[in-house]
Amino acid sequence: MNEQTSTPKWKRNIGLLFAILLGIAVIIVAPVLKQPPQTTPVEERPVKVRFITVPLLDVVPRSTGYGRVTPGKSWDAVAEVAGQVVGIADGLRDGRVVESGTELLRIDDKNYQLILAQAEAQLKASSAKKKTASDSLVIAKKDLSLIETEYQRQKKLAAQGTISKTALDSTERQLLASQTQLENLQNSLDLFSAEHQALLAQRDAAKLDLKRTKVLAPFTARITQVDIGAAQYANKGQLMFKADGLEIAEIEAQFSVGILRPLVRNITLEGMPSVRAGATRLQAIVRLETADHKVEWPAKVDRVAGSIDPLTQTLGVIVQVERPYASARPGERPPLLRDTFVEVELSSPAARQRLVVPSNSIHNGHLYVINSAFRLEKRAVEIDLSQQGYSVISQGISEGERIVTSELLAAIEGMLLSPVEDKQGLKQMEAAATGKGPQP
Repeated sequence: MNEQTSTPKWKRNIGLLFAILLGIAVIIVAPVLKQPPQTTPVEERPVKVRFITVPLLDVVPRSTGYGRVTPGKSWDAVAEVAGQVVGIADGLRDGRVVESGTELLRIDDKNYQLILAQAEAQLKASSAKKKTASDSLVIAKKDLSLIETEYQRQKKLAAQGTISKTALDSTERQLLASQTQLENLQNSLDLFSAEHQALLAQRDAAKLDLKRTKVLAPFTARITQVDIGAAQYANKGQLMFKADGLEIAEIEAQFSVGILRPLVRNITLEGMPSVRAGATRLQAIVRLETADHKVEWPAKVDRVAGSIDPLTQTLGVIVQVERPYASARPGERPPLLRDTFVEVELSSPAARQRLVVPSNSIHNGHLYVINSAFRLEKRAVEIDLSQQGYSVISQGISEGERIVTSELLAAIEGMLLSPVEDKQGLKQMEAAATGKGPQP
């Protein structure tokens, strides 16, 4: 115990002092011996995109509208005379097709035959009176001529004093009476002639009414509605049945004026100043699509509606299909029946060799171009024509350049790209632009 107490204090603290010195040395030496962190080079990753090579195509601008079929000619058979229906043709049934000139319905004509017979009898009596008056007029004219001659002769004799003035006055009274009789006969003849003309008109009207008791088809037609039957009484002006012509079918399809203008622009530049005039030179196809088949008819633009629809701001274009029943085949190709809802496609002549790109590849007037270093370049372009599925570019791009067709979440100028050709997108765009496929 005494030995430990006698040990110097500094010896007891030497271990602590050594530890402190060692720590200071480590602190001093550590920064010198420290290794810098290893750096890994950052590799730029290209963004995978789809692209097409800009082609030159013969562009066929076109647009699609929809409308319902109406016949070019329709017939509302209205009774022009009143009477009981005494005959109905077997063809007068809903859906039947009747040829032009076919008698479809007959109204009892006995009353009209009596009216015609009465008119003809009155006409004969009038003709007899007219002939009598005409013959009397001829005689009166001869009598007047003789009296005038005698009066002139007696007038000369009276001047010579050969006859008395009383005899001359008597002859003059005969002359005046003859003139009065001639005028009366002439007036009677004029009256008989007027009556004769009125009776002629009555006879013609009776013949016309008699003819109207037979209802004939004015053109080849399909019966669509029958509202009268045998033994029923037809009142004058009553609708008896309806029929539609088979020669022409019309469809009024609605199109936006903004869509029509690009189609007719080249046409109107040739001297036709308006959309209405230029639209008549567009090509048209009527199309009926069902779940299992598609049927098309060639058509022509006949006219344009006279006003714009105030609700939809669209313009009606009326197209015509000739002989819509001629090519019908049961179970394969239906005819164009009234009220069938169809699609109408209008197209204009091809615009030759235009630069075409997909419409969805244009972003606020810019295209994303892949340059030779596979980097993104934003290019401002001018659009000459834009349709569903494609746009025609007038400036800003050249044939053969590659443009991005896929969506980019972040389009950064100069970003590295990994392009993959969009063959399907190019095929769809070419079909839409050239008119060789359906519009997207």
